[in-house]
Amino acid sequence: MDLKLISVDPETEFELIEHYIGLLFKELFGEAAVPTKEQFASIQTQLADASAFHWAYKVVDGEKVVAFFTLGQSCSVFAKGRYGIINELWVSPESRGRGVGKQLLDAIKQLAGKKGWLRLDVSAPPTEQWQSTFEFYRKNGFELTGKKLKYLL
Repeated sequence: MDLKLISVDPETEFELIEHYIGLLFKELFGEAAVPTKEQFASIQTQLADASAFHWAYKVVDGEKVVAFFTLGQSCSVFAKGRYGIINELWVSPESRGRGVGKQLLDAIKQLAGKKGWLRLDVSAPPTEQWQSTFEFYRKNGFELTGKKLKYLL
C-alpha cells in the first residue's frame, strides 16, 4: 500500500472530521456517544482556535480513505518539553489486518520527529473488547506509562 497523509483543515473541511470521528465513536462506544451537531459545532470552533496545536489527517491509498487521525501537542517538564498525543485514530474495517495501522504509526512517528517532539502518547480504549488495540500499540513500540484518569467539568 502507498499511504498518503493529507491534512484536513478544521475550518473548511470539518465535515470530514465530524464524519470520521462519528465512525470511530460509534464503533468504540455506540451511537449515543457520537457528539451532537451542537457539540460538533463547538468542537469546530475550538479546533480552529487551537490550529497551532491540533491537526487532523485523512489517510488515503490511491483515492480511497483508509484511515483518519488527529494529533495534539502538549508540553511538560516530565516529558522533557513538547510532545505529541494521538487523540483519535480510526482505520477502516476493510483495511485492518493488512499492515495499514503499522504503516500509519510509522508515518505518525516521522511526523512527530519533524515537529521536534521527543515523545508520542496514545490512549487505547479502556474495555476488554479493545484489548487488541492496546496490544497493537505495544507491538509497535509504545510503552505503558501508567493509568490515565480524567475529571469531567
